[in-house]
Amino acid sequence: MRHSIYLKLAVLLVQADLRREEREYRKALRREAFLSPWQNEHLLKDIGLDREGRTTVVSVPVQVKAKRTVRLLRQSLHIRPVT
Repeated sequence: MRHSIYLKLAVLLVQADLRREEREYRKALRREAFLSPWQNEHLLKDIGLDREGRTTVVSVPVQVKAKRTVRLLRQSLHIRPVT
């Protein structure tokens, strides 16, 4: 008994559709591997960004940082007991 041409065509189209869906799924997986984690707030925090993509690191001017370092060094020298 031979199958009808319509049945063969239907099987062919279903198989083609399954292959197309598999290709799209693999493509989405590859693309997802390279996307930035803009939707995940915890991952953004780990790389130093806030929800809008701006840095969370507060940069301090060099002069202020140097003054703090000198102040801490003077405090540690002043507190050191004489032996």
